[in-house]
Amino acid sequence: MVKATVDAGFCVSCGCCLKVCPKGAIEVKNGMYAIIDEKLCAECGKCVIECPSSVIEGNHAKKENKIKFKKWYDYLWIFTIVYFTLGFFNIIFAWLGMICFITPLLFAIIKGNKGFCNRYCDRGQLLGLLGGRLGLSRKRDVPKWMYSKAFRYGFLIFFFAMFFVMLWNTYLVFAGAKSLTQAITLLWTVNVPWNWAYHGNVIAPWVSQFAFGFYSVMLTSTILGLLTMLLFKPRSWCVYCPMGTMTQAMCKIENKIKNE
Repeated sequence: MVKATVDAGFCVSCGCCLKVCPKGAIEVKNGMYAIIDEKLCAECGKCVIECPSSVIEGNHAKKENKIKFKKWYDYLWIFTIVYFTLGFFNIIFAWLGMICFITPLLFAIIKGNKGFCNRYCDRGQLLGLLGGRLGLSRKRDVPKWMYSKAFRYGFLIFFFAMFFVMLWNTYLVFAGAKSLTQAITLLWTVNVPWNWAYHGNVIAPWVSQFAFGFYSVMLTSTILGLLTMLLFKPRSWCVYCPMGTMTQAMCKIENKIKNE
């Protein structure tokens, strides 16, 4: 039997391996990369199969991985379903998505780790549930270019460029230079009317404009996650998730500062 080893240089510190290790032999070091305690490693190979980046080497498990629901936060995938349902009927609920935007940053800044990604990410859990337990994923390795630094950081830059465009449109509505657009934008290109989710001017138009834009961002990223889940491993989205890439970079910078 061969002990599992991690290629730290390409690990995206998503924490997927933590969920399937039966011995608790894996931890994500300072939010940067996973490390495996050889003394605790049972050589089952479950982490090898689960890793969306395919950067863990070792023996493959004989049985299919089954992620067990043990803690309260293992059910946070319900939040994703509730979020999109509420936003479908009332766009103002799209503001709730800021929880998923701010919380990872707080973990990285205050605690210096990727605790949100490793334990609390609701969309990651949903993808794991659909692709793993329900068997909707092909469970193929993602191509190497997808977890390369060039692609991950390039996608991060592109994603935030689109995010700032959304903020600019919100500002234009706030300044009265543009009227409220009752639509969401899928994949940054396709405008879909969403007027049934807007319920009048009780709330300032710019608040609703931000909600439409943020719902677009959340829905687009979720669609990308579902597509890569179907094509590759369940949580392949974790490989290039902009928030995951950014918080890992923040953890690396913090760790470097501490060691200097």
